[in-house]
Amino acid sequence: MIRDFWVENYLSIGERQSIDFRSKTKADYLTCEVAPGVFLNKLGIFLGANASGKSNILFAMQNIFELMNTPKHDINEKITTAPPFVLTSEAPTKMHVSFYVDEVLYSYEVTYFQDYIEQETLYYYPQRSKSLFYKRVYKGHELQADIKFGGSLGLKSNTQRALIENTLNNHSVLSAYRKVALTEDASSFSHLLQWIHDYVHKADEHNGYDVVDELEKVQNSPERHSFYLKMLQKADFNIADFEVKTRTLPKEMLRPFEDEELDDDFKKKLLNRITKRLVFTHVNDKAVFELERRLESRGTMKYIVALDSLYNLITGKHIYLLDELDEGLHYDLLLYFLNVFIYNSDRAQLIFTSQEIALLSEDLLNEHRDLVWFVEKSHTTAASEYTRGDAYGLHKNLSLYKSYKIGRLGAKPELSSFLINLD
Repeated sequence: MIRDFWVENYLSIGERQSIDFRSKTKADYLTCEVAPGVFLNKLGIFLGANASGKSNILFAMQNIFELMNTPKHDINEKITTAPPFVLTSEAPTKMHVSFYVDEVLYSYEVTYFQDYIEQETLYYYPQRSKSLFYKRVYKGHELQADIKFGGSLGLKSNTQRALIENTLNNHSVLSAYRKVALTEDASSFSHLLQWIHDYVHKADEHNGYDVVDELEKVQNSPERHSFYLKMLQKADFNIADFEVKTRTLPKEMLRPFEDEELDDDFKKKLLNRITKRLVFTHVNDKAVFELERRLESRGTMKYIVALDSLYNLITGKHIYLLDELDEGLHYDLLLYFLNVFIYNSDRAQLIFTSQEIALLSEDLLNEHRDLVWFVEKSHTTAASEYTRGDAYGLHKNLSLYKSYKIGRLGAKPELSSFLINLD
């Protein structure tokens, strides 16, 4: 789970913006004790107007884990496609994240330009005492970075040398492990990288999500299939089951396309004789009938895609960064999704953006104001600013929703007159 995060000079973010998931409340459904006496919030919500920068904080969190986890194989690759803040484009981007893995705290900090990492440090706390994992300082484009490894890792000199030689200036030392075959003494690298790969999920993870292929896997997994059916029935879609049906097309049907000059990938898909279609079984008081995927509503399909995240959240120690979770979902479905997560998860974390201000009227947020951040652009710098709900000093009897509606919390679009002069 993520303990805290900060970033500066990234996309719409100028000065340092800090996000802290340490809880003020102990031992309830919204928190998790990740280590003795350390309680973290399982939920984080970013609310704000369009173009306020809600998504950018998720992308920043995503990027720092990608930097730790994924090496570059070409020295000319940019570190990230996300540029620095436009008003400070010549300055480096700086990020920090601390997180728990199996009750061990890790703290990572990095400073980088688009072409190279200026410096990075990784500390960890085995037995709750601070120990160096590694420290790296940039020396020059044609020079290897100065890298120092912590003695507690127990790395052999050959292992250290291999990591140093394979660390390009545009990727992290940790990720260099993926480029070389190392012995058992580097298990600390392997363990951390595997955890990031398995449990930290990108904000754009479901882009390109093939619902047909995924539901085919679901129907072949009894536990996952049962969960999906229960959630679809509870959502009142009248969906009793789903099935991915396959069909093998006759060769004669595809023969006219064999000599066509087409893109190789497209042609390969076109000539694939096996086709799949997703069918949902609906049940109501009068009939049982089937509907194909194309006839289901956009909201239904959005909910089905979200179930992939929800299942993982309640069955494992996952961290999900979800952009616009509420998009296409009825408010009651969104709230139901959140409650299923809250009451059934353990050591999982859901961090998402939303424009659904009705959430502010729920006891969930009024009693736990450290779960929500309000996002708005500064009138002075046009940079995104993030303010946690408990930082406004509102009396506990004052509703977040009402306070937001009258403008006390910012993060609202400032609209002018609805009368338009076209002259």
